[in-house]
Amino acid sequence: MTSIGSVICRALVVPGLLLSAGTAMAAKSDDGFAAFWTQFRAAVAKSDQKAVSQMIKFPVLYIDERQESDFPVIWKGAFGKAQRACLTKQNPVKDTYEGTVSYSAFCGSLIYSFGKDGAGWKLTDFGEND
Repeated sequence: MTSIGSVICRALVVPGLLLSAGTAMAAKSDDGFAAFWTQFRAAVAKSDQKAVSQMIKFPVLYIDERQESDFPVIWKGAFGKAQRACLTKQNPVKDTYEGTVSYSAFCGSLIYSFGKDGAGWKLTDFGEND
């Protein structure tokens, strides 16, 4: 007869092992986005506008095409307190289309899209989350 304690222990250990295996497998296929996301999320959490602006590929689509000099408009509209709180909790979704990898994070009515170019990962545009 199995004790309830050992059943509970197994119920907790098995998912933990599966989660660890999934993390290890993700690390093997790391495309560099995880490191970028850690930096981006930290900059957003600290409200570090300079760091965030350096992680955006300009020109960027935000309502219309915006240049680096328009960053204050972007910050005010796309990085308000609620959006910053949301972004710090997000796990972006990976997408591959015709061999190109991108990631998206969803916060409220905005989709934050990330792509990779010669300089590495950047926030490439904002879209409506419909």
